[in-house]
Amino acid sequence: MGFFDRISEGLRSSRDKFKESMNVLLDRGPDLDEGFWEELEETLILSDVGGPAALDIVERLRDQATRRALPDAYAVLDLLNDEISATFTPGGDEILGGEPAAVLFVGINGTGKTTTVGKIAKEQTDRGRAVILGSADTFRAAAIEQLEVWARRADVEMVTRERGSDPASVCFDTLERAETEGCDLVLIDTAGRLHTSADLMRELEKVVNVVRKRSTLPVYTVLVIDATTGQNGLQQAQEFNRALDLDALIVTKLDGSAKGGIALAVSHELGLPIIKVGVGEGIDDLRDFDAHDFASALIGDFDERYDDEDAYEGENVKEAAITAGERRRDVIEGARANVERAAAQAQAQAQIAAAEGAAPEAPETDAEGEASAAVVGGAEAAGAAEQAGEPAEAVETSSAGEPDMEAAEAACAAEIWPDAEEAADEALAPDQEPLGGETAAEDAPEAESEDDAAKEAGQEADAQEAADEQKPPKKKHFWERWF
Repeated sequence: MGFFDRISEGLRSSRDKFKESMNVLLDRGPDLDEGFWEELEETLILSDVGGPAALDIVERLRDQATRRALPDAYAVLDLLNDEISATFTPGGDEILGGEPAAVLFVGINGTGKTTTVGKIAKEQTDRGRAVILGSADTFRAAAIEQLEVWARRADVEMVTRERGSDPASVCFDTLERAETEGCDLVLIDTAGRLHTSADLMRELEKVVNVVRKRSTLPVYTVLVIDATTGQNGLQQAQEFNRALDLDALIVTKLDGSAKGGIALAVSHELGLPIIKVGVGEGIDDLRDFDAHDFASALIGDFDERYDDEDAYEGENVKEAAITAGERRRDVIEGARANVERAAAQAQAQAQIAAAEGAAPEAPETDAEGEASAAVVGGAEAAGAAEQAGEPAEAVETSSAGEPDMEAAEAACAAEIWPDAEEAADEALAPDQEPLGGETAAEDAPEAESEDDAAKEAGQEADAQEAADEQKPPKKKHFWERWF
């Protein structure tokens, strides 16, 4: 796993929290109004970058948006990574860059000072430098033994005294030994000091002053800070800087931190460069700090900040941002248009319903009446043929020789429902004659042709319709339900 991958994995919690806040911010729309800038500043503060750093970043972005006439929030977010990386204080290359130096590592208990000293010793030895270690942590149990293990791993010499000795005397002996052996890099591990204890901070200040007076090499004081401490780390850095006049920072435990933004807060507010970051427990997991990679791991690239990554199009992030902005604008405007369209449709339907309720029912057309009469006539002819003992298929054809399709349909209905005649008789009004029986048998011979039967059926249907208009609605005949 590479350096960026380790930092990105360690800052996943910080990045997820930042992405969530940014999604909420962008849901309000892409406009660059005052509300956008205020919420962007709040989002940065909640990511532990600190109030002053967040204000500085937002002000520079606002200035860029004005000078370059940026169209929307998505164009501003394209510049966020660069602005965050530019907020870190540059420098610190001279401390471990190859020039002779004496470096003291300070910090509270448990930040990883001893481990950091051992890893730097290994790195600088591999580069061919002459390194010597000094164990000035004479109070913590096993501190000397721990540094001895790292000295053997790096194959460097270590100067120490018995436990409980004065740490300033250990520093003095280490500098003398470095001059004797011709070492060009002196790394001194100091005991952890609680920044809230004035006595302990004065004792540490004494140690640093001794080293600065005795050393012939440039002396640098580096604060090792635990990234998991969050805003408490800023308070630590302020107290140590007030007492010791710090030169640089090393941020450790970034591989398991949800508060990585504190590195930016400390670097910006105290004006201190970050020279190393710890991204794991391995001997090679202490890496040179890269501001741009750190900013990318903290906030994520543009296409990482949203769930619908596959929906983006374009050859680069800028085009993807514009595509996303247009889509979100369409959603906002489309939702409003859909509401207005639905309201207009509902109003139109209400007007149509009111107009239909007020208009009288239109009478059936002649074509509809003739069709109904033909159906009724065909059904009566089928019933008469059945009573006369003739099969239903033997329905007469028209004078033109064409088969009567309506009569055939009535015949099929008679076959499907054998008891349909009785049901139809029960459904008829008292003053109507049933279809079956002697009446149908007597009427069947009189229908010489299909036209006569259809005419008689039409007259009966008209009489039936006139009667139905004067009586309450009743059940439909079986053929009316079928056809």
